[in-house]
Amino acid sequence: MKRDTLLLAVCVAMAAWTAAGTAATFDDVQYWAGSGANRAALVIDWNDGKSAESLLWGYRWDGAATGQEMLEAVVKADSRLFAHFGSYGWGTAVLGIGYDVDSSGGFTVSPSLAFDGGGIVVDTHPDDVRAAVDAADHWLEGWNNGFWAYYLKNSTTEDWTSAMTGAGERALADGVWDGFSFAPGFVSSAPSEPAPAMVPEPGVVSLLALGVLAIVCVRRRHS
Repeated sequence: MKRDTLLLAVCVAMAAWTAAGTAATFDDVQYWAGSGANRAALVIDWNDGKSAESLLWGYRWDGAATGQEMLEAVVKADSRLFAHFGSYGWGTAVLGIGYDVDSSGGFTVSPSLAFDGGGIVVDTHPDDVRAAVDAADHWLEGWNNGFWAYYLKNSTTEDWTSAMTGAGERALADGVWDGFSFAPGFVSSAPSEPAPAMVPEPGVVSLLALGVLAIVCVRRRHS
C-alpha cells in the first residue's frame, strides 16, 4: 500500500513538472495580451540559468501589427514584465528585458531606470552592467558585451530562424512565433523550450481586502 502511494505521488509530481515545464503550442499559453481574431506567440529567453529562464506569452489582434507592437503590448499587460528600449534614427532597439519572478511588485534595477506605468522606459543609454536588485529576478541588458537576438518562426512546428529585420519591421501574421533570446558575448542561440507565463494570483493583501469588504457588505445587509 505504501509503495503504491509513493508511486502515485511520483507520477503526480512528474505530471505537474511536465505541465509547468513545457509550452510548445498555443494551447499552452496562459497569459494573453490584446484582443482580436489573430494570434501570435512571444517567447523571451534570458539564458541566465535562473528558474524558468524561458517564458511564453500570447498576443491577439485584428488588422496589421508588428513584432515590436506585440512585445510592447505584452509588457504593458503583464505587470511583472519590464523593458528598456532605445529609440534611434534607424529604429527601436531592445536594450534590456526583466521579469519579477516572485511577483513582489517591487521590481527595480541598478543603475536605476524610470519605468512608466506600463513597465517600459525609452532612452538611448544602454548599460551592460545593469542588473535586477533582487537577484532572483530576471534582467539582462546588452550593447557592448551582448544583445537581445531576435528569432522568428511561422508556426509551432517550425524551427527558429534568426530575424533579418528588427521587431518594428516584422509584420505579424496569424499563427507566427517571435522569440527574444539574450546572447551573452554576442553568442546567440534560439529560444529554448518555454514555460508559460502565468496570470498572477491575487496577493494576500488583496484577498484580505476582499474579505473585509465582504464582511462589511454582509453587516450592512443585516443592519
